[in-house]
Amino acid sequence: MRFRARHACLIAAICLIRTSTLAQETAPGGVRDGEQAALASKPPSTFTTQALQAFAKTLPIGDREDFDLIQRGFLATAPDGKLLNPDGQPVADVDSDAFFKQSAPPTVNPSLWRNAQLLEKHGLFEVANRIYQIRGFAISNMSVIVGDTGYIIVDPGSEAEAFTGLKLLYEHVGKKPIVGVIYTHSHSDHYGGVRGVISDEDAAARKVPVIAPEGFIKEILSETVIAGPAMSRRAAYQFGFGLPVTATGNVNIGIGPQIKPIGAAPAGGDAPSRRRLPIAPTHEITQTGETLTIDGVRFEFQMAPNTEAPAEMFFYLPDFKALCLAEDANGTLHNALPARGALVRDTKSWANALGEAIRRYGDRTDVLFTSHFWPHWGQNKIVDYLANQRDAYEYLHDQSVRLMNDGLTGPEIARTIRYPDTLAAKWYNHEYYGTLSHNSRAVYQRYMGFYDGNPAHLDPMTLTEEASHYVEALGGGARVLELAKAAIGKGDDRWAVDLLNKLVFADPANRAAQLTLADVYEQLAYRAESSTWRNGYLEAVTELRRGPVEPRRAAPFAGLAGLPTDLLLDAVAVRLAPDRARDAAFAFTISDPETDKNQVVQVRNSVLVHEDASAPLVGAPILKLTAAQFHAALTGEGQPTLSADDHALVRRFAALFDGPLTNFAIVTP
Repeated sequence: MRFRARHACLIAAICLIRTSTLAQETAPGGVRDGEQAALASKPPSTFTTQALQAFAKTLPIGDREDFDLIQRGFLATAPDGKLLNPDGQPVADVDSDAFFKQSAPPTVNPSLWRNAQLLEKHGLFEVANRIYQIRGFAISNMSVIVGDTGYIIVDPGSEAEAFTGLKLLYEHVGKKPIVGVIYTHSHSDHYGGVRGVISDEDAAARKVPVIAPEGFIKEILSETVIAGPAMSRRAAYQFGFGLPVTATGNVNIGIGPQIKPIGAAPAGGDAPSRRRLPIAPTHEITQTGETLTIDGVRFEFQMAPNTEAPAEMFFYLPDFKALCLAEDANGTLHNALPARGALVRDTKSWANALGEAIRRYGDRTDVLFTSHFWPHWGQNKIVDYLANQRDAYEYLHDQSVRLMNDGLTGPEIARTIRYPDTLAAKWYNHEYYGTLSHNSRAVYQRYMGFYDGNPAHLDPMTLTEEASHYVEALGGGARVLELAKAAIGKGDDRWAVDLLNKLVFADPANRAAQLTLADVYEQLAYRAESSTWRNGYLEAVTELRRGPVEPRRAAPFAGLAGLPTDLLLDAVAVRLAPDRARDAAFAFTISDPETDKNQVVQVRNSVLVHEDASAPLVGAPILKLTAAQFHAALTGEGQPTLSADDHALVRRFAALFDGPLTNFAIVTP
C-alpha cells in the first residue's frame, strides 16, 4: 500500500470549521411589548391543512416494505436510548419512540413524518453473515465487516455513534481488534468518529490500513477550510441545528435522524461537535477495478468521483456477494447542490456510476448496504431499486438540459420539470433531502453558471437596493404589508413571501414585516416534504422572531493549526483584508527544517501568493520555521526562535488578515 506522509501530517491537525447552532450564535433580541403571542409557534392555517390533506392522497401509503426492511437483522440498541462518549458519559438521546409512533402531526408533512419514523429506528443490525451496521446513532450509518481476526470499520460517523456501536458489537458479536478503516467519501459525517473506534497511536503501531478515495484530503480542505465558514453558517439552516425536535420544529435531516444532544452540542452527522478529522489514509483508491485484501476479506472498488461527493467510491465484497454504494443510493432524492453550499454535483456522472454498478455487480449481489438508510436484499429487488434511482438522476439531468436548450432559465426549469409517475411513485425518489426544484437549477448552474443571459441581470442591484425601490414603487411599507396580508388571506404565500422579504430588506426596523414573514415561513415549513426546506424555513422563523443577529468574527488563524505550510498559506490567502494590504509589500521565505522545503511568500497588489521553491528567495528574509511554529508565530501564542526583526516581520504580516464571521444574518439585512 502507498502511504502518503504528507497526508499524515495534514490529517493530524486540520480542524473542522465550527458550525454553531443558531441558538448558540444568535442572542435573543428580547421580547418587545405585545410580542409574546407573535413569537409563539402558530397552528397550521386552513390552507396548510388543505394542502397536506391533498398531498397525503398522492402517497403510496399501501407500500409498507420499508418498515419491514428497517427491522430486519435488529440485534440490540443503546440502553435507555443514550449514546456514550469514550469516557462512558451520556452525550445524546436517541430514544424518540413515543414521539414518532404517533400519527403525523398537523404541522408536519405526512411523507416527511414517515421518513422520520423510518430513520428513527436505531441500534445494531446484522446485514448479512459477517456484515453489521450501526444505524440511527448519527446522520450516517457505520458499517462493520468481520475479517479473519478483527473488524473492518466503514464510515464511522461520530465518536458517540462509534463508541456506543462498538460496545453493542462487542456484547452481541464478540470483542475483536479494529483491523481496517474505510472512508467511502469526503463528507465529515463519514469520517468524523474514527477516534471512537481506534486511536492514532494504535492505528500507527499496528499498521492498520486506512483506505479512502483519491482526492479525499483535498476535498475535505475545500469544504472545511477554504469555504468552511460560510458553508457552516448555511449548514445550520439546512440541518436545523438550532431547532428543537418537536412537531413544530426539526423532525429529522432527511437522510438521518436529528440526534438530541445531552449538553451543549449535537452528537451526530455534520453536527457542530464534529471538529476532529480522521486518522490519515494510508492508501488511496485511484481506479475502478482496484482490489485489496484486508484481514482476509477481498474488496473490489469502483470509483464514483463528482457524484454525491467530489471524492467518492463504492466497493464490492465478492466472498459475501455484498455491495456498498456509499451515499449514491438512498431512500430519498439526494442533492445536486446542497442548501449549505458545495461544488455542484454532476448528476450525469451520478447516474452513470449507478449504471456501472448495476453492470459490474448487479447479477452477483445478494445484499446492498449504504452509508445512509437501510439495506436491500435480493438480486432482482436490488437491481430494480438501483435502476430506478439511476433513472431518476438521468431524468433530472436530461430533462433539465432539454429545457435549458429550449431557452428556459433555472427558475423556469424548476417550475416546469416533474418526474413521470413511474419514478415519482417510488418512496426512495421522494424529496426528503434533495428536491427537483433545487436539483434542476443546479444542473442549469453546472452548465450555464449563475447568469441567465438576460442583460437586465448583468449588473443587478443588491437585494437591499432592489427592495427599497420596490417598496417605494408599491406605495411604501404600510401598503406592502397590507398587500402581503391580503395575499396570505388568499393562500398566495409565495407572493406574500416575495412582498415581505422585500419589505424586511427595505426597512430592517419594520418588526411587523419580520413577524408576518416568520408566520408565512412557518406555514411553508409545515407543508414541506423536504427536511432541508422545512429546516430552512424554521431557522428563518427563528432568526426573524429573535431579532437581529449579532455577528461575531473568529480569530484570523482559528481552525488552521497543524496545516502544512503551503496549505496554511492557501487558507489565510482568502482571509487577507485588501484595504489593509493595499500598501503592503512582503517577500520572505519560510524554510521548514523538518521537511527541507521552502515556501516563497509575497504580498503584492493586495494578493498573497506563494510557491514551492528549490531555494530561498534571494535578498529576502528567511524564516526557519516548521508549519506549527509558523502558525504559532502568526497567532502570537508561541515563541519560535526568531530574531527581533523576523518576529516583527511576522507580526506585520499577521496584521493583514481578518478571521471569518462565525455567523451572519441570512433572512435579514
